[in-house]
Order: sequence, then structure tokens, then C-alpha cells
Amino acid sequence: MKKRYTIAALTSFSLVLAACGEESETVEDPTPEETAEQAEEQPASDNASGPDDTGISFLTFEMDADYEGNDNDFEISYDSEGSEIEAAYENERDMLTMSGDDAYQEIQPVLSVFDFTLDTPDVEVIDSVIEGFEVEDGYESIEIEVKFSDGTEKEYKRE
Repeated sequence: MKKRYTIAALTSFSLVLAACGEESETVEDPTPEETAEQAEEQPASDNASGPDDTGISFLTFEMDADYEGNDNDFEISYDSEGSEIEAAYENERDMLTMSGDDAYQEIQPVLSVFDFTLDTPDVEVIDSVIEGFEVEDGYESIEIEVKFSDGTEKEYKRE
């Protein structure tokens, strides 16, 4: 009987440890912290961005480049809807998978320079994404889904 309680306790403890070790896609702090000295040196302006400003003009962004064969895809996901930012970066061709802060640090510099709008021609958007994320030639298809800051969603696809 005592052995059962010991096994049950160890099993419960193992499950708790495993849950603590899971990677999260949530970004902890999307912007670098500003020191009090830096804040004093920079004058406030009417159009100054808040502390949560990431420089990214989209609410969500997803890209999926499919290559021939298994385990060859290149996927990026960014979601800033709600109170937290979630990010994921998976490049199976280079065997590189990241989530959370690491993924955000990888994709934020690229997403922040994209200036396309809902009216930008599809060809230009797809070309910008391919160039920005250095998507290798030879993909079978590339799909991009964007939710703009006004809530409008648009899909782009090239085969």
C-alpha cells in the first residue's frame, strides 16, 4: 500500500515538472526596457508610441512556405491580439524551431519593416515577405495571412 502512494506521488511530481518545462509561444516583454535616465532625455510627443509598441503594423501574421517532401516547411506565426503577444518560428529545412521570446526576437525586425497595406498588390506583398524572411527558392507554395490593425484580414498565395 505504501508503495502505491510513493509511486503516485512520484508520478504527480513528474507531471508537474514536465508541465513547467514546456515552451510557451507567449512573449514575455516585447520591447526593451527603458531606463529612467533615457526617459528623461527623450521629450514626450503627441504621437509617441506606448511601451507596448512593437513597430509591427499587423495584429496577426502567418506565413507558410511548403517545400517538396516531409519536414521541409518554413512557418512563421505572430499574434498580438489580446493582452499578450505570441510568436513562433519554424524552419524545418534548417532544423530551427523557436517560440515565445526567441521567435519574437527573430521575426520582429522583419515584420516591423513591412509597410504594405490592404491596397498593396498581392505580388508586392509576397515578394516583400520572401525577401524579408529570406525564403529559399524551390517552394511548392507560399501562403500568407495578415490581419491588419483595422481588423481586416487578407490572404496571399503563390504556387
